[in-house]
Amino acid sequence: MTDDALVNEAKRQAEDLIWKSGFPLTDEERLDLQVCDFGLGHFFEEGVAFIDILRSPRLRITILVLLPGQTLPQHLHPAYDQEPGKEETLRVLYGSTKVYVKGGPSNAEIKVPPGKVPNYSARKEVALTIGRHFTIPPAKEHWFQGGPQGSVNICFQNRVDESHNVFSDPLCSGCPIILDDELGAKRSVHHKKEDKK
Repeated sequence: MTDDALVNEAKRQAEDLIWKSGFPLTDEERLDLQVCDFGLGHFFEEGVAFIDILRSPRLRITILVLLPGQTLPQHLHPAYDQEPGKEETLRVLYGSTKVYVKGGPSNAEIKVPPGKVPNYSARKEVALTIGRHFTIPPAKEHWFQGGPQGSVNICFQNRVDESHNVFSDPLCSGCPIILDDELGAKRSVHHKKEDKK
């Protein structure tokens, strides 16, 4: 996202939801809030706001914010080299989140972003409310959607090279993640869909 006014509004709405959740953040963590539209250009329909609150060599804990009806695009975290892929557990702190994984449709009223039906093939719905969680195993296609009030979630995941993530939408450029390397320097990593054939 490059439009400053849009970024500021996106951050304002995400910060408001985090405040409503009551989750304590330091001033430094608040400044680390990032917003991402996955290169698709319509953040309020397909996007996410997030803050990494812990990154160790093996563990990443993230506050993940979805605005009302906002969708985090379908993707998977594949195995690569000797890494089996990322396992992530999403737990709702505020509002509600719908998690979709592969399987038969469990809700006839799934709301896919307009014109994007082919990019959202995971249709088994897991509806999460405050205090509920769900674990997505490595290499399983999934996507998230914020409920009517939006949602604030805490996400526990093993650290992986996010550049291997595969998004179903061929126009999706992934999400830039600022990673700390072993020397403490920061660098930006953009994950893009790669042709795995």
